[in-house]
Amino acid sequence: MTEDPDEPLEGDIGPAAGAVRPAEPETDTAEEMRRYAAEREERRRRANALSGRIAVALCAALLAYLTFDAVRAAIDHHAHGRAWIYPPGVVAAVCGVMLVALLTWAVRRVK
Repeated sequence: MTEDPDEPLEGDIGPAAGAVRPAEPETDTAEEMRRYAAEREERRRRANALSGRIAVALCAALLAYLTFDAVRAAIDHHAHGRAWIYPPGVVAAVCGVMLVALLTWAVRRVK
């Protein structure tokens, strides 16, 4: 007759010696909260960085389109003998300068 080592022997009050689990070390709740806060802060930083990159990309695309459209309008106005410097030319210049400034800022921020 074979006996299971985890079963108590006849007359024993408690579990067999092999069945007793070692006590798990108690975790410090303050340390656990600090670790949780640090993980949450890291997730927040990654999410903010990603949303910032998306916003810069969208702004750059919008400014590129506005620059292109204003240059095209300036060329069309010039071809038809209308005023081409003030309305479309100035808008194209302002949008171009803003696009260059945005891209310069983004490149320097990445470094």
